Amino acid sequence: MSPSSKPPSAPGKSTPEDDGKDRAAIRKAAQDLVRSAGLPPNLAFQVALGNLSLNEVLQRMVTREKVATLMERHGLPKSLATQIALGQADLDTVLRKQRLAAHLDANRERSLLGGSVADGGLIQLSLLGNRSAYGRVLEVGRYEFHFQTVDPKTGATTGDERIHKLQCKLGCLASDAKHVRNQIKRDKAYADPCEPIWKPQERYGCSDRRLFGHIDNEDQVECRVQEGQTLRGVIRWMGRWEFGLEMKKKQVEVVVFRHALLHLGRV
Repeated sequence: MSPSSKPPSAPGKSTPEDDGKDRAAIRKAAQDLVRSAGLPPNLAFQVALGNLSLNEVLQRMVTREKVATLMERHGLPKSLATQIALGQADLDTVLRKQRLAAHLDANRERSLLGGSVADGGLIQLSLLGNRSAYGRVLEVGRYEFHFQTVDPKTGATTGDERIHKLQCKLGCLASDAKHVRNQIKRDKAYADPCEPIWKPQERYGCSDRRLFGHIDNEDQVECRVQEGQTLRGVIRWMGRWEFGLEMKKKQVEVVVFRHALLHLGRV
């Protein structure tokens, strides 16, 4: 054998020359994938090596694009956007939960009673025992509020009383009282005077999610409270203790106290 001759390679073993040819072929295949399929170089190289299939890489790219779009369009965290992109979570459900959380943040403490304290405005309340109270709220405690009664005709103060919150069924601004009253009907089957429903577990079940569903859909609803007062409209906001119902005529708002609710449904 001449000195310049190369010994034959052993069967099944690659030579440095073969390795170089293989690497060159892999690089070329990766470059072709970058040009033809638009793959990022790192993923193209993995496909050329056979570590990933082209379909797997394309699916990853589609998922990444969906995730980026969801994050930008809806302000979602990456983890949640990824679950939606992979079909593990429903976008509509996620967005409704976001809207519910935002609504509660803005309205959780909203209250007709608290508003009267803040601005001194006159309100009219419908109370258990089929009675009403006209005046302003001076102070709101944990269970009771201090109410100053006013003569609707003269505006003169006529007295004050402590009223338990659970005595309240409905309320509105004094300026809207006539229009609200004209749109309320009474179900005679529930018209007898009654006591507050003291135990929360015995009250009509109406969760935040259910109430917000009506708000989000702008449903026309009918609600009935203790002693049979029945009214219709669109719920515009909800707080911890009350929700605001916009009535059709004059678009006046009546506040419904959630503890007094006996029925709520779409019409």
